Amino acid sequence: MRHIQQLKAGFGQWWRRVARSGVPRIVVVAVVALILGISAGTYFRLPPMPETPPTTAQLFQEEALAAAIREQVHQVLQESYPWVLEEPVIAVAVEPPGPERPSPTEPLSQPEVAETVSFEYLIWPAKGEISTPFGWYRHPVYNDWRFNSGIELAVTDELVRTVLPGRVVSVGSDSFQTELVIDHGGGWQSIYRSVEALTVSPGQEVSQNQTIGRAANGSLFFSLSHNGKPVNPMAFLR
Repeated sequence: MRHIQQLKAGFGQWWRRVARSGVPRIVVVAVVALILGISAGTYFRLPPMPETPPTTAQLFQEEALAAAIREQVHQVLQESYPWVLEEPVIAVAVEPPGPERPSPTEPLSQPEVAETVSFEYLIWPAKGEISTPFGWYRHPVYNDWRFNSGIELAVTDELVRTVLPGRVVSVGSDSFQTELVIDHGGGWQSIYRSVEALTVSPGQEVSQNQTIGRAANGSLFFSLSHNGKPVNPMAFLR
C-alpha cells in the first residue's frame, strides 16, 4: 500500500513538471496510453486468441452412401471371394403353394349332415282307441289328478309298430310292464310300454312301420319326447 502511494505521488510530480514545461497534452496522453498498454500486456501475459477456421461436417446423401457401401462390398468380394462374381446370376421364380390334395389311401371326408326328423307322416303305434289322453287327468280309481306324459290306447290289434325310423337305445322291464325306447335323432325319442314278445334289441336299427312286439293285456302306452321333455303325440299322429 505504501509503495502504491509513493508511485502516485511520483506520477503527480512528474505530471506537474510536464504541464509546466509546455509539452502538448496530446503527445503526453499518447505516451501515457502506450506505457499503460505495454504494462498491462506484460503483467497479465494474456495469450492471443487464435482464430480457428469453421469446420463443416461432410454430409453424405443416401444415394452417395449406398454407392460407397456397394463399392466396398464389391472390393471385398474381388479380394476374398472372386468366384462369387464369376458365376452368372439366375433368376428363380417361386410359385405359391397349391391346395393340399388328399392322399389316395385316405378316404374323402363327407360333410356332416344335421339330423332331422320329418313328422309329415307319423303312423299310429297300434290300432285302437285312446283311453287316457295326454296331460292332466283324474284317476278313475284313486280320484286324484295325475299327469300323463303320453297316451293310453285300448288296442284292437295287438301288433305294435314303430312310428318313425331310428335305433333302439334301451329295453327295460319291471314286475308290471316292459318299456322300449327308440331314438330318432335330433333329440326326438319314442317310448312304448306294456309291450311283450319283443322282436328287436338295443342297438338295432329299425324302419318306420316295423313290428317290434305285441301289446300286453290289450293296452299300450305311447309317448314322444324332445330333449327329455314330453310332447303331445296327438299333434303329430295321422
